[in-house]
Amino acid sequence: MSQTFRMLHAASGTKGVERNGQFYFEDPRTVFRLGDDHKVMALFEWEGPAGPHKCEALWKDPSGKVVVVSDFQFAPPKSPFSGYFTLLVDDTAPTGIWTVEARIDGETAGSFSFEIVAAGSTVSPPPTRRIPLAVTDIYRQAQAATVLVEKLDPGGRMIGRGAGFSVGSVQIVTAFANIDGATSLRLVRLNGQAISTIQVLSWNRLQDWAVLKVEDSGLPVLKLAQSKSWNVGDRYYSLGTSAAGGWTIADGHIVGDTTHLGEGELLTLSNPFAATSMGGPVLNEFGDVVGILAEPLWPGRKGAGETSDLPPMAGSGAPAPSSALAVPMDSIRIPDAGATPTTTTDLAAKGVFIPLLQARDQVGFGALALTLEKKDGPAWVRDTREVFSQKVGQMIVFINWNPKTKFKGVVTLRFYDLDNEELARTKPLNINLRPGAFLSSSWTVPLATYSPGTYRVDAYLGDAPAWREYFRVIP
Repeated sequence: MSQTFRMLHAASGTKGVERNGQFYFEDPRTVFRLGDDHKVMALFEWEGPAGPHKCEALWKDPSGKVVVVSDFQFAPPKSPFSGYFTLLVDDTAPTGIWTVEARIDGETAGSFSFEIVAAGSTVSPPPTRRIPLAVTDIYRQAQAATVLVEKLDPGGRMIGRGAGFSVGSVQIVTAFANIDGATSLRLVRLNGQAISTIQVLSWNRLQDWAVLKVEDSGLPVLKLAQSKSWNVGDRYYSLGTSAAGGWTIADGHIVGDTTHLGEGELLTLSNPFAATSMGGPVLNEFGDVVGILAEPLWPGRKGAGETSDLPPMAGSGAPAPSSALAVPMDSIRIPDAGATPTTTTDLAAKGVFIPLLQARDQVGFGALALTLEKKDGPAWVRDTREVFSQKVGQMIVFINWNPKTKFKGVVTLRFYDLDNEELARTKPLNINLRPGAFLSSSWTVPLATYSPGTYRVDAYLGDAPAWREYFRVIP
């Protein structure tokens, strides 16, 4: 066996198709009948150095005799790579077990066996196998069923934008962050048509998904993948937005799955996604929805109540993400079309929504840190982070104000758990903000009362939230 090339997979059939650079059999099988089948195709996939290579197949009849040698020249750009060989079969071919031995550059690179049976023999029908769609077809289907979800405030001003997609005549799946704090929602189709709604059928704020109800939208419906049909290593596709405002398609691989912080199962994807893609579908090679692009509630995610179109705050020190997360569709509850919805107004009244950052334009920079330096100039934080061990005993909350309007009143910090329940608040501090006058505030927060878990801290100017961040406490 070759030490240079390693066979990863082999299969046989009589007809196939190429999709997205891969060859797939339409009738994968290992038994062929004289009189009905006039050729056998053998597909090999190898791991090894990129080409050019000479690939050969030695077709051996049931006696072990080499009766045909077929070959081709191939220059794969990367590993792994695959290729197939074809054996023509006439009615005089010996019946029994045949073997095809693959060679690359003269080295044996795997073998595969199949059976030829006599005419009239009973042969089980080949298993049905789905052929992956062309990327163009996946894009067109997803694009037609996907909408921009625009989050609107009481004055009708857009305060956030993400994606959503149709899974039924009146059901649209999106990320919870795309509706959090909204007074109403505007769903914009590919043709520019807008659909308004305030109706929510189901949701999970921690997992970051929601199902909206709309009047019959006329949108095409994306098919859901079978439960647990995905595997780590599978290719996926998702939609993004271009600078011109249209949809784009991206691909990658599912590189992991985990259960994190009580939010249920999460898929780890190989590539990050833009904020406007959040809530969009994660599709497999057949165009079926595997999951939804999401940002579950933990340190590092964009704080709820911020507009999706704004970049992260400068100076946050947070590294650019190298991967992304998705919630499997198995975790998302999609009610029947006739289910009774609630409204965005009801969710806000019940405290499900997190208040919008009404005074965020007063903040220049905010961070959580271990230490605060006050030597040689204005105070500043060192060792900023979002995860704190109980052993360190305390954390620093620091805000550098860069006010756009005058404010004279008090500033307080309020602390919440992930169920949006207030746990504590600091004593009010008097503050006098004036445009052009930089000012900083800092608090030392004891961690002894916080059990391991994830929390949120909001800074309020009077009754208006101005800044927020999530942090995690570990033992």
